[in-house]
Amino acid sequence: VNTRARGLGTRLLAPADLERLAGARSLFVLQRELTNLGVIGSDVPATPEALERAVRRRAARLMAILGRWCNDDRRPLFAVVFEDEDRRSIQAALRGAEQAASADARLSGLVPTATLSERALRVLAAQPTMADVVRMLVIWDHPFGRALMGAVAGPRPSLFEVEVELQRAFAERALAHARQGGPALVAYARQVVDVMNASSALLHFAERDEDIVDATFIEGGAKIDRDTFAGLLDGETLEQTRSAVALALRDSAVGAAFGADSVHLGQLEAAVLKAQISEQRSLARQRPDGAAPTIGFALQLRAEVLDLQRIIWGIALGAPNAVLQASLVAS
Repeated sequence: VNTRARGLGTRLLAPADLERLAGARSLFVLQRELTNLGVIGSDVPATPEALERAVRRRAARLMAILGRWCNDDRRPLFAVVFEDEDRRSIQAALRGAEQAASADARLSGLVPTATLSERALRVLAAQPTMADVVRMLVIWDHPFGRALMGAVAGPRPSLFEVEVELQRAFAERALAHARQGGPALVAYARQVVDVMNASSALLHFAERDEDIVDATFIEGGAKIDRDTFAGLLDGETLEQTRSAVALALRDSAVGAAFGADSVHLGQLEAAVLKAQISEQRSLARQRPDGAAPTIGFALQLRAEVLDLQRIIWGIALGAPNAVLQASLVAS
């Protein structure tokens, strides 16, 4: 699997390629450049929707190749890799349904997998309510479907409660399977849980509800346990909470992303992803027989999809090229 992941990594765009794409003067120029790089076919129209759809389908093909090498015995071990993409996709579908966003907006920046293909994602993106999203997951026998049924059972389900249940279902499965796959997968799974809890602390720091810890905390992190999480919610300001999060994660590769004053909260996901990619590259050099090459490929693929999405829509909306180049994750 690692050998295949390393091979697939050579198909990803180099930082120089992404910077050149971010400097394209128009969607027509971008379409030509993407075609020349083999990312899309020459018949893809130069519209943001069509270009992003083609990028997503390419990502799906690369992920499918990796998935085929993870046979029935190996695939569960990499739940933290494949099911994390599913978690992000389901979360986007739930939020889109709650906010009545367009189907294309709900699909933006997602990576299809074997369990949630491009076609399945489009079906989820078309669902009018969160309950309908969960109902489709149950029909497909997706592992997260039944875990979310209780959260959408009432007449007015809460997006907050549904998202927490989704995170808990993912964390439980990821950690349980990672323990069978070795220390590298366990360490990464626990890091992902830490990031979830750190993000929740920043989101809910202003709330003074004594039940908020029980309502939001996700078990299984390496650096943020329940007591630490409760302490993070005592901050009076966002800056205090952010400093406390960075301190709690000071020994983690992602800690610097939370502590960097130059990183706006809206850019935090990209900063964390960049830190995770850097860590997995280092681990792949130190322990090439570990899971780092596979984890790293999945993270780099996600970064490429997010970068290309930002480039496509940035050019379509007339954003300065320098701004797009500076915001690249995979650089």
